[in-house]
Order: sequence, then C-alpha cells, then structure tokens
Amino acid sequence: MPVIRPSVVNTVIDTALMLECGTTADDALLRWSLPSDNFPGARRRSLLARALLRRMLVQTTGIPPGGWVFDVEPSGRPIVRNVACDRVPSISLAHSGGWVAITASDAGAIGIDIEVHRPRRNFSGIAAAAFGPDEQWLVAADGAASFYRIWTLREAMAKASGEGIAEVADRIDRVANGPKEGVWRASIGTTRWLLAHTTPVSGLSLAVAIRGPLWPRTDRCAPDMDAEPSWELLQGNERRMYNDAAAMRPLATSPDWRLKSMGRDRPPFDQLDAGAPRIGD
Repeated sequence: MPVIRPSVVNTVIDTALMLECGTTADDALLRWSLPSDNFPGARRRSLLARALLRRMLVQTTGIPPGGWVFDVEPSGRPIVRNVACDRVPSISLAHSGGWVAITASDAGAIGIDIEVHRPRRNFSGIAAAAFGPDEQWLVAADGAASFYRIWTLREAMAKASGEGIAEVADRIDRVANGPKEGVWRASIGTTRWLLAHTTPVSGLSLAVAIRGPLWPRTDRCAPDMDAEPSWELLQGNERRMYNDAAAMRPLATSPDWRLKSMGRDRPPFDQLDAGAPRIGD
C-alpha cells in the first residue's frame, strides 16, 4: 500500500476552494463522504470540508478513503490519522460567505484562512486591537485590501501554530513586509514560514501559512529553499479547471488560485459550481 516517504515522493502542498452550495458540492459530498462524518450538529460546510480533504488525501497519497480518520487536537486544530501512512499530512480548513477552503501539506504544519470582504467593517478599529504597528499603518493607508490580506495571513499562521485567536490578536507585526499577492518566506523569531496570499475571486482573500521546518535540505525531492519562492514553485504546469460558471473564469486562468502537489502530473480536482457566493456567514 502506498505511503508518503520523503525519499521517494515529492513534498505535498495542496489547496482547494469550492462553493458550499451547488451541484459540484453535492457530487463531492455524495462521492467522498463517509457515515462517520455525520457527527451530531455537523453543518454542510464541515461535511464538505471533510469530503474534499478525503479526496485530496486519496489523490496525493494513493491510500484508500476509508483509512483516513479526522480528529481535533485540544487546541481545536483539526488533524488526520491513517495507520497506513508514515508521514501523515498536516491539514487545515476555512469557510466564509458560502466558500469552503481546505489545504494539506507534509512540508510542515499548515494553516489556511479565507475571508469574504465586508465593506462596512471597522478596519482601523480591529487593526488597532489586533495588529502590530506597521500592519496598522498599512490598513490606515490602504483600507480593506490590506486589512483582509493581513487578517487572513495572521489567521492562517495561528492555525498552523495551533495558537488560535490569541496569536491573531497579539498586536505583534508578522506580515507587514510581505507582498500583496504571491508566495514568500519569513522568519519570526526562530521560526521559518512559507506564506502565500491571493485573491482568487473578487472580494475574497485566501492565505496559506506553512510553519517550519519546511523542506529539509537533505530531501532530494524537495525544492531548494535558497531559491526565491513563487507561485511557479508551488503550482503545477497543469492549469486546467473544470468550471462551467462564467463568473468564475478569472479563477480558471489565474496562476494564483491554488497551490499544487509538487511534482505530480494530475489535473486539479476542484470544481466551482455556477452561482454567486453568498456574502456573510
């Protein structure tokens, strides 16, 4: 049975985004859900996230769907287990305004966050209560775009570290120096990070954070971390997308809409259904 082994399999970094409602989500739930997913009080978005994660894990490892068990650490961070896998990926999920996003990686602890932009929020007030001084200045200068970039990145980092809202709102500068869009490295204290932010569709911010050690330099399948990270580093040459929603076509052509399972020649599985996202949770 296949397993993830650093000596024979390339590093896995995979991220997907899907609308919560629609026929594509229905199909994913029908094919990839298991009876164990129906825990008391489970919402559709949670069930969809589990279904998408199971599909991603099956496609990136080759291990059948029945072996993947989802659980939650005491901190609230979701985890996955599988006795057939000797390097179980870190997973993360997020939802906002009718969207569900998931990610998995065996390069380090991973976190993901998405936020639908809401124009009436008190951006400066929230930034003053949660962000570092330089990040607050960026929000004051640039408004909503900088706020959502910083918030989603901080949230993704907090999920990866397992610290939660305490880290999101600690008023320490973390991502003030990064680009508005793209992938970059950062060091905070002694911790190395690989960070990514993009706007896959208008009015939606998506951020991914991977907490070191990232790729060991001894792994011959791993990328050279001395090289500058880019979307080309984290994204495959295959950019096709099964998408029948005219409003979502920019996502199909943008190189920034997903990270990839590095070194694998396979089409992306994510499919966006027709219909506009709902604004507000």
